[in-house]
Amino acid sequence: MTKRGFVKLFFTSIFIFSFYGCAVISGYEDSLNNFDNNLESKNCDYTQIEEKIKENDDPILWGIQGGSLARNCFAYKKSNGFFDEAEEKYKQTVDKDTIFDNTLEASKSILVNNNANEYEGNTYEKVMVNTYKALNYVSLHDNVNARIEFNRALDRQRRAKDYFRSEIEKEQVNLEKENKAAKNTVYKQYDSLLNDFKAYPDFINPFTTYMAGIYFLLDGDTIKARDLLKESMEMQPSNEQIKSDYELSNKYFDSSLRESKEKYAWIIYENGKGMIKDETRIDIPLFIFSRNVIYTGIALPKIVERNSSYSYLDIAGKNTKEVCNMDNVIKTEFKKRFPAILSEAIANTITKTITQKQLNDTSPLAGFLGVLYQALTNKTDVRSWSALPKNFQSLRIKLDGKPIEIKNNEGKIIKEVFIPNDKNALIYVKSQSVGNNIIHKILF
Repeated sequence: MTKRGFVKLFFTSIFIFSFYGCAVISGYEDSLNNFDNNLESKNCDYTQIEEKIKENDDPILWGIQGGSLARNCFAYKKSNGFFDEAEEKYKQTVDKDTIFDNTLEASKSILVNNNANEYEGNTYEKVMVNTYKALNYVSLHDNVNARIEFNRALDRQRRAKDYFRSEIEKEQVNLEKENKAAKNTVYKQYDSLLNDFKAYPDFINPFTTYMAGIYFLLDGDTIKARDLLKESMEMQPSNEQIKSDYELSNKYFDSSLRESKEKYAWIIYENGKGMIKDETRIDIPLFIFSRNVIYTGIALPKIVERNSSYSYLDIAGKNTKEVCNMDNVIKTEFKKRFPAILSEAIANTITKTITQKQLNDTSPLAGFLGVLYQALTNKTDVRSWSALPKNFQSLRIKLDGKPIEIKNNEGKIIKEVFIPNDKNALIYVKSQSVGNNIIHKILF
């Protein structure tokens, strides 16, 4: 590209920048932190979220965040209304992205940064949208729609495997063509983050599969429940809780748990706060103009752990056991998406660095403006669904007619729940932090 071409490119970037000024400079940390505070304080004011969705300001992000807030407030219909907004946007835009759409998004990412693009979410988020919608319908005693949503969640997981296989292969080929020195520098700093964990197979969220299995068992569809719990057990063969539930599904294979005189309660526990994105800056070497190396700063997302709540819940002397590490689900997808993220960031940095030099050759003032523009827009995208937990745990107990005392890991009662003698139950506990407990009780 000629010097004149780079000057035109710079002014094109400025034009795009003018539409997204605040977001591309400051990012979204403040609005996400504000939401997290409202979620934990159980502030059930949806005004700002509804305004953002109405104005088409990241409707996917605020649809899923709003769905979580409304669920925390036991507003199950409103929660599903928010989730529907997000899912409809997935269908209208993300699932139907054309080559032109993808090219336009890539151009904005390279010329400005990814904050200029609308949030499109992650696959694990799409799966959890349908999972939470199903759980909301269960709380509303709408088993027809609950079944539909669980089946949609399971179908999303199956389709994700094929999608990622093709996308990842393509992005890894692209990354091989990038500046190898820059790539190697970044991967050295990301080594422990990308490799020091146990990945789940084929982008499956074990919680969705397990939770669907428990639901179908409680709802009387033992055959489907058994198949799903078997799938869960194959993913985690040493998990005693999943194994025990699978064995129970075998016991009622020719009958139904609903018809049994023995009654059970499952305590499902959402523990703590899941991983979120943060920004990191890395100096990378670029060979652009000659054999001489230029070191320049690149902004990249990293995922960071947040706090757990109670390490487990104690019911009748038994402890809840982890059935899904949501942090690992998030890490698994982040690792697979990272080659594309890095390719985009390197292209962004190279484009701006070359443009800056060409502007400087034109005039010192133009060069200064180029430096300023690069500094202001050297920002990464940290948007994600911040309401998800650190892990999911489960425990099944046989009911004896006595109230269920749910205790924390220090033995202190946090809730006493009564279940009628003729009912099975699902008791769903969400605790983002110690003392912050939301409990949903569903009878079957």
